[in-house]
Parts: sequence; C-alpha cells; structure tokens
Amino acid sequence: MEALLTGWIVYLTTFYITKYRERQRLEGKVSYLFLAFIFSWADVIFFNQDSNISLFPFTLLFFLLYIFKIEKKKMFIHLIYYTFLFMMIFYFPKFKYLFYPMSFIPFFLFSINRYSNFFYGFVFIEMIVSSFNPNLSLGLILIFFSFIEIVKYIEKIEEEKEVFKLNLAKTIDSEIKREYEKLELKLQTAYKKLKELFKLNSYIVKEISLDNMAEKVVEGLVNLGYSGSFIILNNGEIQKKEGFFPNYKIYINTQISTVSVFEDNKVVLIPLIGENENMGMIGIYSSTPLTHEEIEFLMTYANTISTSIAKTNFLLEKIKLRDLVQKTIESIDIGIIVLNQKFEIELINNSAKNMLKKEDESGDVFDTIRIFKDLEEDLKSIINHRKSFDIKLTVSENPKKVWEIKAFPIVGQNNNVENIVLILEDITKKEEMENQILQSEKLAVIGRLVAGISHEVRNPLAIINQSAYSLKRKILKLLKDNSAEYLEIIGRIERNVARANDIVERLLNFTKPYYSKVETVNIKEVIEESINLASLQAKRSNVNISKKLKDAYIKGDKNSLVQLFINLFINAIEAIEDSGNVDVKVLVNKKEKKVIIKVKDNGIGIPSQHLDKIFEPFFTTKEKGTGLGLSVSYRIVESHGGKIYVSSEEGKGTEFTIEFPLYNEETDGK
Repeated sequence: MEALLTGWIVYLTTFYITKYRERQRLEGKVSYLFLAFIFSWADVIFFNQDSNISLFPFTLLFFLLYIFKIEKKKMFIHLIYYTFLFMMIFYFPKFKYLFYPMSFIPFFLFSINRYSNFFYGFVFIEMIVSSFNPNLSLGLILIFFSFIEIVKYIEKIEEEKEVFKLNLAKTIDSEIKREYEKLELKLQTAYKKLKELFKLNSYIVKEISLDNMAEKVVEGLVNLGYSGSFIILNNGEIQKKEGFFPNYKIYINTQISTVSVFEDNKVVLIPLIGENENMGMIGIYSSTPLTHEEIEFLMTYANTISTSIAKTNFLLEKIKLRDLVQKTIESIDIGIIVLNQKFEIELINNSAKNMLKKEDESGDVFDTIRIFKDLEEDLKSIINHRKSFDIKLTVSENPKKVWEIKAFPIVGQNNNVENIVLILEDITKKEEMENQILQSEKLAVIGRLVAGISHEVRNPLAIINQSAYSLKRKILKLLKDNSAEYLEIIGRIERNVARANDIVERLLNFTKPYYSKVETVNIKEVIEESINLASLQAKRSNVNISKKLKDAYIKGDKNSLVQLFINLFINAIEAIEDSGNVDVKVLVNKKEKKVIIKVKDNGIGIPSQHLDKIFEPFFTTKEKGTGLGLSVSYRIVESHGGKIYVSSEEGKGTEFTIEFPLYNEETDGK
C-alpha cells in the first residue's frame, strides 16, 4: 500500500509539474487517470477485505488509456480483454496472481520512443512483481511513467529552448531587418533630401530669377514625398504652389515670425529670414503627421533656401549692375577696349569694333589691330611703370579721320597692373569745329582788317593808276620813237595796280556773305556750267575733264556754287604739269540724305605737311597765287551747311570730297 501511495504521489506531482501547461488539451484523458486512481484505491479496499473482487485489470486499462493513444476499436478490444481478466480473477481467485501479470500483456503493443527496449524490460519485470504484489507493481509503474514524464518534460524543455532560441533568433533577425529597412528608408529619404538641397544650391550658381528658384523649391519639396507645398517671396510678389494643400488661401495670408505647426503636425509654416529681414515663407503639407526630425530638416531646408535667395538677390543685383555697365559701354559712341597683361583683348564695345572695322572680340591687340603696333612701347610702359598716355592719330581714310587714344592702367589688389583700358574717340568733327572756329576768328580779323584798309588802299591805287595813265600819254607825245622802255615801266605799274585791285576785290568778296538768292539748285547743272567755264583753260593745259553726274538737288546760291567748282577745277588743272585727267562724279546717299561730289586729279599732289593749311587764307604754294581760292571755296561749302575733305599723295594726285544736305531727289523727265 505504501508503494502504491508513493507511486501516486510521485506521479501526480510529476503530472502537475509536467502537464499543467497542457491541462486544456488533457481534459478528456485526465478522466482516465482519475478513474485509474479511484479504481486503484478501491482495489486496495477490496484487497484489505479479502474480497474476490480485484479492480487491478481495470486500473491498468484506464492507466493504459491515459498513457497511450488508442483507437476506439482497439479500446473496445482492450475493454473486453481486461473485463475477461476481471471475471477470471473473480471466478478463479486462487489463480489471480496468474492473471495479474496478464494485465501487462497489452503494454507490449505500445512503445515509448527511444526507451522502448527499456520499457519492454520494465513491463516484463512488472509482470513478475505483479504475480506476488500487484500494488507494488502498480506503484512501480507509476514511478516509471513519472520518470518517463520527467525525461520527456526535460527533453521538451530542451526542445522548447531550441525552439525559443530559433524563434528568438528569428525575432531578432526580423527586428534587425525591420530596423535596417527603417534605417535604409531614412537613409534613402536623407539622401533624397540632401540631393534636393544640392540641387537647390546648384541653382544659385546659375543666373536664374527668383521666380525660377521659387518654382524649383516647391517642386523639390513635393519630390521629397510631401503632399503639397507653397512659397511666398518679396511681400507676396512671387507665389508658387505645387501639389495638394488644403486651406491654402488661409495659410498664405498667415503672418508668422517663427516656425508654426497646424492640423496635428500635418501643416508647417517656416519663415525665410535673411540678414534680419523677412523675405517670405514656405508651407508644407503632409498627409501624415510630421515628426520632430522632419520639422528640423524642413527648418534646415528653409535656411538653405533663405541663403540661396539672399545669394540670388545679390547675384541679380550684380547682373543688373553688370548689364547696366555693359549697356552703358555699348551705347556710348566712344570706343572702349580692355586688355589683359598679355595685351589680349578681353572686352571691346561696338563703337570700337565699328571704328576699327573689327568683328572678333579676342586676340592679341598688336596682331589684330594694326594702329596699335606703333603704340606697343607706350602700352608696355603702362604695365611696367603704370604710365598713362594720350595721343592723337590721323587715320588715312577717305575722308581722313582724327582719333584720340587714351590708355589707363587698372591696378589690382596686389598693386599690380591687371588690365589696360583703351579709349578711342573720333575727334574729327571736334577738330573740324576747332578749325572752323579758328578759321572764323581769322576771317573776323581779316574782315576787320579789310574793312579798315580797303578804302585807304583802293584810293591810292586809283591815284597811282590815273597818274600812270597820264604819264603814259605824255610820254607818247614827247617821245614818239623812244617811248618803248618807258611804256614798259608804266605797263608794269598798271599791271601791279590791277593785281593789287584784284586782291582788294577778292578780300572784299571774301568777307561778304555768299548767299545772294537761296533757291533749289541741281548740282548736275552747276557742275556742267562750271566745266564749260573752265574748259578753255583745260584745253590750253591739255587736261581732259571726265564726268559722271546725276541729278541731285540742294538748297543754295547757284552763282556761289559755280564759283566753288570753278575754283576746284582751276586748282586741279593747275596741279597737272603736262597733261592729265580731272574726274568729277556725283553720288547720292539717300540713307544719310547727302549729296557727295568728288573732284579728283592726277597732278603733282599736295605735300602732307601742307594738307592742314590749304584752306587757310593767304596760304599758297603757287608763285602767283593769292591763297584765297580754297579759303573762299571752304566758306562757300560751310555757308551751305556742307563739308569739304581733301586727300592727297605727292606725285599721284589730289581728291576733294564735298558733302551737301540733300533737298529732294527730283530728276529731269520725272
């Protein structure tokens, strides 16, 4: 009995320890264990009363049903078998110790994993023990199965440990993978955001407008994954929106000085501050609440935008200033050239290009512009000694040009000359004006002189001429045959008096205005009349006058214009020593509304040192010239609002160019 009690205590304790967690799954089978327990103690009671009833077979049946999984058909067979043993023990009690071992025979039909051989041996021992003490055998089997349950429980715990380790490893791997994916997503987002930042920073390198920048900012924010964004700049002058932004019109009118968050962290408004100045704000809408890290990033993004806007504003101001300087340089009629230290052209404006007839904007100045080759030493002295210079050059064009060239150094931070500025100015008109003023001053002096002395000179000349005439008549009376010598002397007096009168007459005409009657004059007719008047002298000098004329009309005095061209033709004929040609042609420049007349001869030419003096009064290189012909011609051209130029080369001839304002373009026959 003690063995049975010990067995049940051990087994039930083992059952509680090992089966507690599985009690829900064992509810059906626990009833078999309960019946085995009841039947075992009932059998003890029957045994103590020396009854023929023995419940030992049924105790083992229920224990067997509890321990092993038995199909219903086999359960019925086992029930029949154990009922048979019960009946045999009841009817043949003397042989009950023979039938007790037979109760263990069904145990041989089952096995318990890797302990099967040990189990079969134990069952065999149980059969022997049961033959003399069934309670002891039942206690032993309870202890045996308690041991088996403990072993299985330990194995199960070990298995669960391994499973737990595997599950833990899987959980850790899964968690690590999830965290890695989160980290990778954050890195991708950070990369995307940094990429947008770099893109934004790259915009400021280019010359773009704030409007373009605002467009890029809102596009960049939407590209980062936000549902919508907007930006406001320059007190609302620039407004850009991208994506979906609820209540947009409300937010754009919101006044903020710091970062503001609305709608449960789904909307954030960030001011754009630059140098203590509020330049605008950006707004971001997210379909999910923004995290603290997101808002910090957006603040950093906004700071970058503020910096970019400030830099863009500064750049736009510089561009505006640069464009203003560029437009100023291009609009003035003074040529400007900037050279580097190697005398290469870095900048040249249109005026300089037109003056120099240069299309390229680069190259070595000495190689590309011939006139600067003669100034090479002066330009190099600017680099070496920072010495500026100012020079006037006569450019051999038709008509000739007078240029003033100034050069200045540009000193850099290292106190070195970094660039040279060349200023080219066409001062031809200025020189002409100065010459005209000088000429006018000379004419004024001559006018006052002529007005003062013409009367005083002409009266003595008249007396001298009259006296010579009277003397001539007396000599003819007194010295009829020997008067030739005296008459020659008197003739010389008369000729010089006539010459003196002619000079005085010319002086008087020189100081008088040349307009006697203003009318529409056809230059073609004026030149043809002048050619006819000069043709006799041309024939005497064996000079051919060729003409290429067209009708062209100006306003002026025809007689004075005829005098102008007669003077030019006579000068041209006298410049031809043997025989030659005088060419005259008329050109009409409708675009500039000018009539251009060119008179060219192939005579001896004018020395270059005399070219600037030929229009001055009394300047002449002719032995019998008065020096007033070209001065008179100059005054006639000037009084008609025209200009006269001369170009000449010794031994090759001279060409006069006269320009008059065009009145109209009527021609004969129209």
